[in-house]
Amino acid sequence: MDPRVSTTAARVFSEVLAEFAFLFGDAVTPEELPRPAGKVFLAWMNLRGPLEGCAAVAVPEGLAVEIAASILGRDSADPEAVRRGEDAVREVASVLGGHLATALAAPGADVELAPPAVTPLDAAEWERLRGEPETQCFSVNEHPVLLRVALQQEGAGQ
Repeated sequence: MDPRVSTTAARVFSEVLAEFAFLFGDAVTPEELPRPAGKVFLAWMNLRGPLEGCAAVAVPEGLAVEIAASILGRDSADPEAVRRGEDAVREVASVLGGHLATALAAPGADVELAPPAVTPLDAAEWERLRGEPETQCFSVNEHPVLLRVALQQEGAGQ
């Protein structure tokens, strides 16, 4: 992974968590990252234009509920927070994608952001994603989180 993209992605992810959900995480090595317990959501957003690629985040359901509770101003045991966990992860991907486009694209560049999507992620896919070079690992409130940012400037590598 391009070191600039890697450093910027980690910074932007931490900022989005802090500003959007009032949560804080620490970067960890893939070996230090515990396996998630229970259901995991993978949320991603594609970017097109002079900056192309995908930003994705994999979050266990327990953290998704914490994010939703924080956004809603409710307790994580509140049924509404539980119901909105998946939506909260989708929104994190959306905000993350927008902030990455702003941070990495040239000033004034017209980067098209696709609507974010969410899907369940099984244990085998979690392990595959965890091992990819573009993936960074975080511990957020003792939950494992995977951040995969694979972006390329238009014309790069050609």
